[in-house]
Amino acid sequence: MEYNRDDCEDELHRIMHQQIKKGRHNPGLKFFLTTGSLDETHYRNENAIMDSIDDTIALINELESLGYKNEIDIRYINYDDGKHDIATWKRAMPEFLKWGWSPMAYPDGNNS
Repeated sequence: MEYNRDDCEDELHRIMHQQIKKGRHNPGLKFFLTTGSLDETHYRNENAIMDSIDDTIALINELESLGYKNEIDIRYINYDDGKHDIATWKRAMPEFLKWGWSPMAYPDGNNS
């Protein structure tokens, strides 16, 4: 599907962003997000930032507006050579597990 600036409306194409805007902060929720710079080649808004990266950064901004803290509640990794494929997900999984379940992830000791 080809995108251009005129085809994209946040209300229709950024569905998760809209859900977060309607939401509220829930202590204890954590968000692990990854993208790969080779995921796609679309530049919907012609800003030379890949749509998946642009959308993920916008999603992080929405989460932060609700009170979630980057690097505490939110972890984002962009793999420069990453694609939307199993090889990239294989690299991300150990980082996800370390971030989400290491003792450092829950300094208060509550990881349930």
